[in-house]
Amino acid sequence: MTSVLFACEYYPPFAPGGAEWTTEAWAGALARRGHAITVVTPNYGAPARERRDGVSIIRIPFPVRLSPGQGEVRGIFHRNPLFYLYFGWQIHRAARAAGAALIHAQGKAALPAAVLAGGALGTPVVVTIRDLGLACPLGLCSLFEDWTTLDCSTRQYLGRCVPFHLRHYHAGSGVFHRARVQAASLWAWWDVKLRQMALRHARIILGVSHGVLAVYPERLVPRRKTRIVHSLPPPRQGLPSDEEVQAARRSLGVGAAPLVLYAGKLSLGKGATVFLESLDGVRTAVPGVRFVMAGKGEVRVPSSPDLHVLGSIPQERLFALYRAADVIVVPSMWPEPLSRVLLEAMRFGRPVVATAVGGTPEVVEHGVTGLLVPKRDPEALAKAVSELLLDPARRAAMGRAAAQRADVLFNEEALVGELLGIYSSVLGESP
Repeated sequence: MTSVLFACEYYPPFAPGGAEWTTEAWAGALARRGHAITVVTPNYGAPARERRDGVSIIRIPFPVRLSPGQGEVRGIFHRNPLFYLYFGWQIHRAARAAGAALIHAQGKAALPAAVLAGGALGTPVVVTIRDLGLACPLGLCSLFEDWTTLDCSTRQYLGRCVPFHLRHYHAGSGVFHRARVQAASLWAWWDVKLRQMALRHARIILGVSHGVLAVYPERLVPRRKTRIVHSLPPPRQGLPSDEEVQAARRSLGVGAAPLVLYAGKLSLGKGATVFLESLDGVRTAVPGVRFVMAGKGEVRVPSSPDLHVLGSIPQERLFALYRAADVIVVPSMWPEPLSRVLLEAMRFGRPVVATAVGGTPEVVEHGVTGLLVPKRDPEALAKAVSELLLDPARRAAMGRAAAQRADVLFNEEALVGELLGIYSSVLGESP
């Protein structure tokens, strides 16, 4: 039995994105196999101590309260040395009490604290990279540069990334607000340098895909220290029933109409604008089609009777929507590390239309489990979605192939074995 401490800045029921649900899935999978898993995370308004699915959850005192769901605290609360010192002290206490042999940092903000605690205890630290946040605090270069590796200079960041951020995310805001955003962006830049310093002390750097590690330059993520372990999909016992699926369609009032689902943050990087630009093309090819967008974000969505915008919704309702939809769309423009939407769609036997970016081609087998299209190409996206909607037999075959691929590529036993092998190698044991 291995005792492992997971350090993360969010943990369900507080889950701004798919990363938190993946962390919970890993904790439960390891606990089911007899390993002692302790999760340490800030407390945003839940029991201070809880044991769930065999996992010990310690929520440390924190000054901010959130409602369960996708809410986030302001960046300053996680981006400062005082937080790292405080969180590191709490991780140190919990790791020592649990006899943790290894600390696994599951989030960017948890990394410096985990390294501080690990250094004080002489305990090795492993970190998982799931996004671009340790390369750049904004991660916007991929939206207007053709780089395959992000290695921004301070000049590039302040001269191009920050102005792009202001132009596309804060257009029309006042002078004071823009000045505040600029100051926060500068603070975030120096903070990411601190996190990069902590990254050097991680024993092993796990990537959820080859695609996400390729984004990082060698100086930040030495390839000799990296391993690839894909994310765990949701367990089969969590699949929605046929009754729940029908209820989901009734709630939208779509009847038997073809249904296309976009699930995820409504942002430029996730391709929300490209999806919206593709809708007219799909409407022309497939009369009566309906669309659903589920997720929070800053992209403004035009009102239309055939477009349902749901905002943040509970995971159970989202799962029902996956099965209710005919096609799932993941039109990302940034180098998508390993979209949890893809994993969930495959698990639920649904074909996807996705852009060939980041780790997505490692998951979607073009022409077999879904279709891959170029990024920033609404015409290609509309054509691919329409093709699947107009061919039910092909769609069904792709859905079956997707579920089978999920069983092989994301087999829980195999993935847990890979992770335990890495833990064992870090601890100097025989895998």
